[in-house]
Amino acid sequence: MFKKIFLTFVIFLLATMAYASDKIDVKYDKKGKFYLYKVDLKEFGQRIRPYIVQDGLKTAREVFKENNFDFVVNGGFFDPNTAKSVSYVVIDKKIVGTPFESIEMIEKLSKENRVENVLNRCELRIYKHNLTGFLNFDIAHHFDPIPKNYYILHSLGGGPMIYPEMAIEKEGFVKYDETGQPLIQSAHVLKKRARTLLALKNDYMYIIIFSNFAPVSISEAGKKLEKYHFEKIMAFDGGPSTSLNFEEKEIFSSNNEQRKVKSFLIIQK
Repeated sequence: MFKKIFLTFVIFLLATMAYASDKIDVKYDKKGKFYLYKVDLKEFGQRIRPYIVQDGLKTAREVFKENNFDFVVNGGFFDPNTAKSVSYVVIDKKIVGTPFESIEMIEKLSKENRVENVLNRCELRIYKHNLTGFLNFDIAHHFDPIPKNYYILHSLGGGPMIYPEMAIEKEGFVKYDETGQPLIQSAHVLKKRARTLLALKNDYMYIIIFSNFAPVSISEAGKKLEKYHFEKIMAFDGGPSTSLNFEEKEIFSSNNEQRKVKSFLIIQK
């Protein structure tokens, strides 16, 4: 009898452990200022991918509910006037978003001598091995080489890279004059804003939100994350675009409502 009870307990314990491993860990402060979602890439890696709205823009909530996804967070930059992506997006090896969708932006960047900087902004890359099918997650600049025997299965552009290199100038987010004063500033990187960030460490991906209750500049965000010792950190679009849906939790940073955006990072069921 004891053996049967013990065996039942062991089976229950193993089932509980398996269930727990299939969870996304969440850390947050009670005031809703900071959220950190820890995603096990061994568990969820095959289900992580970018998502782009084919026509127009949508909120994270709409994408979450319409597709019954497990997790949705806002992605790269877009032109709110034309509803077109201005960040690179690759899904299943196919380019579905590019800065060249906005010729007006490219012409403006050309006059400011920032085209190459903006085109070389950082991106989340999901590589797939040609032979084994193994997935490898990385944060790299757009012109960085692809590792041998891998190809880019998915990618989602954003920027700037925050760690190991603070790349706000390299990626054309800021241009300074001779006195060190900013002549040009994109995405309000020097100002305090809500932020959507992505980090990698070991076999985990982290989605980090600084809400509009605790806005930070890009450099401030980097300093606040130093204690986690992440291997790489990048930003996605932030400010009013910062939005996320997971289980019953919804995050927004624009007038108590989620802003409609173009691209997302999602986890499928």
